[in-house]
Amino acid sequence: MKYKNIFLTGSTGILGKPLLRKLVNEGHTVYALSRNKIHHDFLNSNKAKIINGDLISDDIYEQLKDKSIEAIFHVAGINKKCQKDSSSMFRTNIEGTKQMLELGNRLSIEKFVYTSSATTLGEQKGTIGNEDSIHRGTFLSEYEESKYLAEQVAFAFSKEFEFVSINPSSVQGPGRNSGTAKILISTLNKKFPPLIKSTISVVDIDDCTEGHYLGLMKGKNNERYVLNSFRLDIETLIQNLKLITNWDGSPIYISKQFLTGLGPLFDIFGKFTSLGGVICGETIRVLTHGHLYDGQKAKRELGLSYTSIEDFISKTISWLNTEKLTKLDIN
Repeated sequence: MKYKNIFLTGSTGILGKPLLRKLVNEGHTVYALSRNKIHHDFLNSNKAKIINGDLISDDIYEQLKDKSIEAIFHVAGINKKCQKDSSSMFRTNIEGTKQMLELGNRLSIEKFVYTSSATTLGEQKGTIGNEDSIHRGTFLSEYEESKYLAEQVAFAFSKEFEFVSINPSSVQGPGRNSGTAKILISTLNKKFPPLIKSTISVVDIDDCTEGHYLGLMKGKNNERYVLNSFRLDIETLIQNLKLITNWDGSPIYISKQFLTGLGPLFDIFGKFTSLGGVICGETIRVLTHGHLYDGQKAKRELGLSYTSIEDFISKTISWLNTEKLTKLDIN
C-alpha cells in the first residue's frame, strides 16, 4: 500500500490520538514518537511502534533508519497563551519542525504532512482568511507568531520530498476539554455567562483527522489546506445551542472596548499572580479580533466533507455529558 510505514509526532495529543487510530485502521504501520512512558499503554493498545524521544532528540534517526519510513506526520507543537516565558514554545514549534524536516531528508521519505494552524493566515479583522490571505503584519499572540515563523521555515526548507501544510482552525469536539473548549463548558454551566460578541471558526475533530489523512493521500506538493467546518458569530452559536439542547442561559455581553482597555492591567497582574495563566493581553486580542476562515479548498481538492454545526453540537454535548462536564439534554 501507499505510505505503508509512517512516523507520527504528537501522537498522544488532541489530534494525534484520533489520527493514530485512523492510520492504523487504514492499514498503515505507525511509528509514534513518545516523550513519556505514561503514554506507552495507549500507544501499545493502538498498535503503534514506540519511538522514544522528543522533537530535538538526536537518536530518532537511529531508531528509524531501518524502518523504511515513507511519510511523516508532524503534528506535535505547543499552543499556550499568557506565558511568562514563551521560549520553549518557539523552540518546539520552530526548531522542532526544522528537525523533523531534516529527519525527512535523512530518511528519504516520500511525503511530509505538517500540522500548521489557520492563525498563520493573519487575516485582517472582519475578513475571511484562506490559503491566499496576506498576513496583516502584526501578531495577536506569541503562539500565532511561533506557528507563522515555523511555517515560513517549513516552506523555505530545502526538501527532498513532497510537503503539505494542513492549517486547522480551532479544533473542537469529543476529546477536547481544554483551550477554547473551556469557554464552551463554562458557558453551558452558567445561567448568565459573560461573553464577547465576536466571530469563531471551528473544525470538528473528526473532520480535522480526515483532512490530515486526505492531505497525505491527495495533497499537492507545497500547498496549504485550511480545515474549517463552520464559521459564525457568538450570538448565532448561542441560538443553535438553544435549538439543539435544553440550555436556557442568557449571556451577558462584555464591551470589546472595555475588555481591550483591561489588557495591559491583566498583563501586569499576570506577572505576579496566577491570573497570568488564565487571561492576558494576547487572549483579549484574540477574542476581540475573532476569526473567520474558509475551508473550501480542502473540500474541493481533497474531497473533505464537513460536519454540520447541528451534528457538531449534538455529538459534542453528548460527549461532555458522558464526561460529566455538562448536564444538558439534546432536543
